[in-house]
Amino acid sequence: MPRIKIRKFLLIIIIFVCCMIVFEIIKHLYDDFNDESFYITDSSVPIILWWTPFGGEEKYTKCGNVKCYFTQNRSFMKNLNLKAMIFYGSNFDLNDLPIPRKPNVKWALFHEESPRNNLMFVHEEALKLFNYSATFSRFSDVPLTLLELPGEDELQDKSYFYSTPQKNLLMKQNNLAPVLFIQSNCDTMNDRDLYVTELMKYIAVDSYGSCMNNKKLPDGLEQNYLDKLKSREFLQFVAQYKFTLAFENANCDDYITEKLWRPLIVGSVPIYYGSASFKDWLPNDKSAIAVTDFKHPRDLADYIKQLLHDDRKYELYLRHKLSENGITNEHLLENLRSRPQYLFSIFEYYVRRFECVICQKIHKNSVQTMTRKQYNCSKPKSIFNNKEKKESSWTLMWELEACTAKLLNYWLSHNKTFNSNQFNKEKLQMYENKKCYK
Repeated sequence: MPRIKIRKFLLIIIIFVCCMIVFEIIKHLYDDFNDESFYITDSSVPIILWWTPFGGEEKYTKCGNVKCYFTQNRSFMKNLNLKAMIFYGSNFDLNDLPIPRKPNVKWALFHEESPRNNLMFVHEEALKLFNYSATFSRFSDVPLTLLELPGEDELQDKSYFYSTPQKNLLMKQNNLAPVLFIQSNCDTMNDRDLYVTELMKYIAVDSYGSCMNNKKLPDGLEQNYLDKLKSREFLQFVAQYKFTLAFENANCDDYITEKLWRPLIVGSVPIYYGSASFKDWLPNDKSAIAVTDFKHPRDLADYIKQLLHDDRKYELYLRHKLSENGITNEHLLENLRSRPQYLFSIFEYYVRRFECVICQKIHKNSVQTMTRKQYNCSKPKSIFNNKEKKESSWTLMWELEACTAKLLNYWLSHNKTFNSNQFNKEKLQMYENKKCYK
């Protein structure tokens, strides 16, 4: 190739490289210019960052007479107006934390799910890391106890309701057991499945799902029934049964899920085990049967049989459906009626409400710390005798996570950074030396 052509070729390459460098510089400057974290400078508007990507769009929000800016953009970490960060409990990841922790930035926890999703939170050492809370507890800044209950209208609505004579006829015609059980999570902290197995010795139970399965779901529900739990077909299916076993997979104060609300909504009497405080939230004083009111599954079965032979006594449990003023629990009504009348999403409502509570507390400079009062769960116990299950794998994990909570609290409070290998090694040493749990 002639020498002049080589020079031209090299010149073209040099020009191209220079253009690319200039382009990257301009792009970087443009990105910085368009990074909202640089130009939100009004110190009267606190910035609140959803650390776990959960809170929705970037926005200014007016909360009463104050305003905050909510974002998921982590570049706001360097903004002096950052005042709080919100974490979604099930996605709280030790390998992805804003450390070292900024001393003037408050932490908030949103966690409506079972503690089995993150056992670290059952320990106060972990809870003390947070200043504001939205959990299932009534003592949270924003209680999520009624998150799965649409409203009082649904409790009284008869769209799915079968009368007692209709249910009696269905039991004969369709060979239905008096009691329904449907679960596919067969590994729980509280011996749920062992109890149901024992109960089956004394009364017929139609068990669908994976746990103690003895009956096939209808064709329309058999495939992926877990995706159809709110469908009309599934609700009508549950409504046929006189009783439904409603057992939570963990026992925490005010931790009440759709397992209780669903049968109440369709008009099947719940037989409930889980939250010790669940009666505080029932439509009236006789809306559900508590497993803990009976010494043995045999006694519970005997009581169910009494109700099967006495329609009048059975219907006392359906007053919220059969009586115009069947909901007498003022505490329940007050909480349900405090929501806006029309909600696009109940979940979205609680998220936005929590955002505003944090915003208002930041403006008031309200300083507080979470305790077990806002997330009170009992250590794995047997449903039969209420004693701790010392040899259970859940107990082992419970105690191991006490080490996670204690170590994390220590490292964050001392502004230490860490990697997962280092953290897990020290956690196991603490566990083996019994330095975490009494």
